[in-house]
Amino acid sequence: MRMILLCLLPLSACLGVKTTRLYAGPQRPLAGTCDPASRATLSIRGNAVVFAPQDGTTTLQGTVEGTALSASAVLPGADRKPYRLQLTGQLAGDQIDATLATPRCRYALSLTRTSR
Repeated sequence: MRMILLCLLPLSACLGVKTTRLYAGPQRPLAGTCDPASRATLSIRGNAVVFAPQDGTTTLQGTVEGTALSASAVLPGADRKPYRLQLTGQLAGDQIDATLATPRCRYALSLTRTSR
């Protein structure tokens, strides 16, 4: 059984199995009325991006094209108006430098790859 699994591993690479790359790091306030500094996590699978600001339950969905990535979400605000979150960034090897903008604040992110 073990031998069969070992033979199938190289085959999975040929079939285009996509791996998930995880990045995590600090989320620091830049301008505006911001929450305190915290951590954030971003995952990339193929060209799909999922970003979790403040490592919370809210997620932004987006894409990566070349080295540029973006993700966004529109949530209902306290005043029932749309509350837009927008992430833009650059991928450079195992590092992502990005900015998260909300109606109240801008954050700087410096995320490092945590998985291989």
